[in-house]
Amino acid sequence: MSAMEKNRLIILFLVSLLLGTCTDAWEEHTRINDNVSQETILDYLEAHSEFSQFTGLLKSVGMEGNFSYPGLFTLYAPTNSAMEKVSAGMIDSDEKKKLFVRNHYLNGVYSVSSDKEKMFLTMKSGKVLEYDPLNKTIGGMGIDASIEAVVSNGNIQVIDEPLVPKFHIWDFIELEAPRNEFVRFLNSLTSQVFDTQNSVQTGIDSQNRPVYDTVWVKQNLFLKNIADLSSEDSLFTMLLISDDVFMDQFAKFERSYRVDDKISNAIPTQRDSMNIKMMIARDLVFRGKYPLQGSPDTLVSYFGVKVPFVKPAVTSSYQASNGYVYTVSDCNVKREHKILPILMEAEDWIYSYRGTSGTPHPYFRERENASGGSDFILDNSHGSQKLTGALFKGPLVSSIKYRVKIRAINDFRKSYRVPDESVELRQFLGQVSITRNPVTNMITNISSVTNAFRTDTLYGRPDFFYDPADVNTYYVPITKTRYAPLENAADDELDLGYYDFSRSDSVFFRLVPFAGGMAVTADYFRLVPIFE
Repeated sequence: MSAMEKNRLIILFLVSLLLGTCTDAWEEHTRINDNVSQETILDYLEAHSEFSQFTGLLKSVGMEGNFSYPGLFTLYAPTNSAMEKVSAGMIDSDEKKKLFVRNHYLNGVYSVSSDKEKMFLTMKSGKVLEYDPLNKTIGGMGIDASIEAVVSNGNIQVIDEPLVPKFHIWDFIELEAPRNEFVRFLNSLTSQVFDTQNSVQTGIDSQNRPVYDTVWVKQNLFLKNIADLSSEDSLFTMLLISDDVFMDQFAKFERSYRVDDKISNAIPTQRDSMNIKMMIARDLVFRGKYPLQGSPDTLVSYFGVKVPFVKPAVTSSYQASNGYVYTVSDCNVKREHKILPILMEAEDWIYSYRGTSGTPHPYFRERENASGGSDFILDNSHGSQKLTGALFKGPLVSSIKYRVKIRAINDFRKSYRVPDESVELRQFLGQVSITRNPVTNMITNISSVTNAFRTDTLYGRPDFFYDPADVNTYYVPITKTRYAPLENAADDELDLGYYDFSRSDSVFFRLVPFAGGMAVTADYFRLVPIFE
């Protein structure tokens, strides 16, 4: 059998399976319901004036097609008397109207006349409502069991109370929250993006570029990169800060989160401003539900940042379906709480290693008192050749000064493979520059060590072999032969000086040996913020 014939049989099987599934669902629908009308849900609504307000609402936002398509749905149709109980604020925009309508129907057929078990139903709105057929309720609202319309594309249940959707946190921010600068910023992060998975290529244009039947989806960068506040499966607490607080926090951190060179740009660029605001926003969402009463005075963000929760400063609150939202007029996050020390385990942050010839030999050694349980050695493959070093890519640093420390021991003397008691191991750690593609942000080039750490009179170490005219001679002797206990790990650290990062980016360090045939080693690197 040819490949084409096999593919054809697979396609036919899948189509028959799909049709069989639909047929089975339809047969079950008609078996349970003897008198199935040929009209659709929309036909039924239009023919019964007691649903005119709900019908008019769904038509006003172009949703009538949802109830005339083939398929099987259950609609909990609110009567006109139910619609009169809906506040104007609940349906004062197209988005709110669509959310309201979607909260009244779902896929599948449910009937209080045949269902017996209590269950939780996920409505088209994404909200989960409790369905109790024995007590004839949905979302706590009564279902009129005497009226049940069975039509060609599902069932219609009648309710005399509306199923008003409870906003999740993102619904509230997007649709309901008062529009101050912070809320506007969060909403500005929403855009339409090209959906590569669902867009279908339809051809090629005159320049040989693919042409798509393009599908666009809405995406918000905060929800994508920080926390999905629209998830009904998670619980959050969110602080919305006032304009004064937002402005104060921006001024406090505007030099700390520059993505463009702060030396060349005294005033934050547009990219800087976006990043500074995002870094402020990211620490204002917290895991879990924190009611106003009984919650701690300090909350800890997703990123381990301590944030004050000043109860008297709460000017408004909202209990969402997935947590709480508080608008606050006081939220002074301290720099030392937001910009934390960075610990880079050498064995975890290794990016690459190389030598001038041959192949370097990396070793990841288990050591009882090593931080994380292991340390790292890079040995040379040739006794006379010098390693160009081990490259470490660390996490994001702020655009501030950090004091840089290293913890390392030398229990092997010069080379791990060829120990030499007569030679003292010296190594140089320096920061390297990277170049990124301005469009993709991908790393395109990594320099050699061009940026030595700076020393000062307080932290300068006279035992360093250091020629200020040549950064490549700033080598640290590694003299300790065993690790101190972990609780005293700081006793093993060597202070290498400080470095002033001109932009907030991933940190890159290169560790190089002093001479040919010499190894380099490290347990960890620690960066301690300097607040001036």
